[in-house]
Amino acid sequence: MNINFIKFEDNIDNYKLMHKWCTKRYIYEWFEQRELSYEEIENKYKNKLLNSDQDLYIITCDDIPIGFTQIYKYDDKEYNVIKDKLVYEFDIFIGEEDYLSKGIGSKVIDVLKDKIYDDYKADYIILRPFARNTRAVKCYMKNDFKKIDEYEGKDTLGNKEDIVVLINKKKDKQLSFVLNDE
Repeated sequence: MNINFIKFEDNIDNYKLMHKWCTKRYIYEWFEQRELSYEEIENKYKNKLLNSDQDLYIITCDDIPIGFTQIYKYDDKEYNVIKDKLVYEFDIFIGEEDYLSKGIGSKVIDVLKDKIYDDYKADYIILRPFARNTRAVKCYMKNDFKKIDEYEGKDTLGNKEDIVVLINKKKDKQLSFVLNDE
């Protein structure tokens, strides 16, 4: 299984793919909280590309587009453990139903963590899913994220939602040496 991240670009194929995925209830329930029209999808993601405050990617598995992620810097340094640290956050979904419930999401999270630590030089990754999205929370915890907080926030429609705060710290890659006594 080969997981890759292809830069999301301003083209009709990407907008059509996002629209296809974002019309599925299991996506918009967690990602937008309502079904967006094609025009809303195109406008939203064109604006994100223009603003350049998030990096957008299509997730592929063995060269097949299966989902989407956006990576952005986390600037709210509310938690002591991340003060003065470089922290990133991401949003993610698997849009192709054939790739759900097969462990692929966990593999994607694992590869995405490596990408953020290697390419963005992050010290920590913080995630804030809805508490009721137990499937996502379990997946993140399975991938070494630890719950550090929960608070009442709002979804994209302004409705109150309990939010879980999860954090992952970059693991130091230590070299081990074998000494040969000769």
